[in-house]
Amino acid sequence: MLPIHPIAVPTPYPVGTVNAYVILSRPYTLIDTGPDIKEAGEALKKGVEPAGISLHEIERIVLTHSHLDHSGLIDWLSGFSKATLFIHPAELKKMVSDDPFQQRMQFVIKTGTPEDIIRQLIKWHGEFVFPVMPGKRIVELAGGEELRFDEGFLQVYHLPGHASGHLCFFDPAGGNFFSGDFLLPDITPNPVVEFDPDCPGKRLPTLSLYLEGLHKIDKMDIKTVWPGHGEAISDYHRVIATCLQHHRERANWIMELLRVNGEKNVYEISQLVFQGLTGHDVFLGLSEIQAHLDILAERELVKIRERGKVFYYSVAG
Repeated sequence: MLPIHPIAVPTPYPVGTVNAYVILSRPYTLIDTGPDIKEAGEALKKGVEPAGISLHEIERIVLTHSHLDHSGLIDWLSGFSKATLFIHPAELKKMVSDDPFQQRMQFVIKTGTPEDIIRQLIKWHGEFVFPVMPGKRIVELAGGEELRFDEGFLQVYHLPGHASGHLCFFDPAGGNFFSGDFLLPDITPNPVVEFDPDCPGKRLPTLSLYLEGLHKIDKMDIKTVWPGHGEAISDYHRVIATCLQHHRERANWIMELLRVNGEKNVYEISQLVFQGLTGHDVFLGLSEIQAHLDILAERELVKIRERGKVFYYSVAG
């Protein structure tokens, strides 16, 4: 059983604090870093003190995924700890290239999002300082590997849906599962729109992948889930059931909106489902609606029509 030391790290985002975890068995390992803000770095420094180590002693940094609240301090940490970074190749690619954002903007255009909102999204993107990756000491994890410690090991699980390269880690001896943003106690993770690296322009089936992953971990023998945000989860089957129910209800709601309102594009549907979204939340709202429409289209419950550069959806039959 691996000894776990959680640290709550502040973020500037609406989600609140992010959880980082130190595994107190050699090689000392940090799971997720927190965002690139001064307060986060100070929280990490103070957070490891009760564990009797310093950040300089961290030997491995493991990222669940590349989102800024989980990865922002990677360069700062690797600069003085000499830790090796472990990350999924899909997430590594996002951190060293601006291509994912360009693809997302092409998607946003096809949703029918007004030009002024698109300009706001571009402005929001430009205001963020994205992580600088260390030039060396990087190990790619695809899922299926084991991270060995003096007192046990973590099994690596690739569970996409919220991020294409999202990794989770399981300590079978202690029944501890580090879920990142794949499973959260109070909110349902967003199925963020992403694209197939082997087929440019083709969206990944993010929601289908996420639901498949939920069913997979539902069969595991997990005692405690340590999430990326919020308190540890003891009844994870209940949380999974809640997530599944949420997506069933969301799909039914979208179908009902199309029956009542007729043909709509993704942006118009998102405005009916979510009200008052601004900044990056606009993109997240579009992502969730598109993820459900992709499944509904695959099931032939909705039909798609292209008008100009924008795709419109209506009830089939």
